[in-house]
Amino acid sequence: MKRKKEDYFVIALGLILVIIILILAVVTTNDVKSPEPVIEPSKTPRPTTISPNSKPPLFYSRAGQDKLLEYIRNRQPLTENDRLAKAKILAILPQSSSSGVVYRTNNIIIDYTQSADIFQVEILTTDIQRAKNEATLWLTTQGLSQEAICTLPVGFYMNSNVANELRKTNLVFYPLGEGC
Repeated sequence: MKRKKEDYFVIALGLILVIIILILAVVTTNDVKSPEPVIEPSKTPRPTTISPNSKPPLFYSRAGQDKLLEYIRNRQPLTENDRLAKAKILAILPQSSSSGVVYRTNNIIIDYTQSADIFQVEILTTDIQRAKNEATLWLTTQGLSQEAICTLPVGFYMNSNVANELRKTNLVFYPLGEGC
């Protein structure tokens, strides 16, 4: 008798499972229509207006950029004195670094980038000529010749805040030192 109760239980359980599977099959295969997308009419395009607060762009001298690139692509060998001066400047970097800041004031930051083998001067003041003169003076004090400052090369660029301040002046910025 005990055996029959177990058989009925298994048969009942099997029937319940079959019914559940049939219900799931009907529900999932029932074609439920998805709502049609609502297409809204497009807005009429309007011409872009320039804000009265927008400033004119700041331009870098094309000739200066080309010359800087030419110096980088066609490196001229440094004189012995300039090689020694460059080594003296690079000795300022921490021993574990091959790139980084070698000189900093309120007006400029002189940075050496080893991968490009270039000194870059970030100008932090709107008095660009003063900043370029300060950088050139420091580099020559370290022993670099004016020729090396041009051909090494030493590139100049403006800090973004300074560039934003100077946008309204229609300045054309020359990215090399004086006489380069």
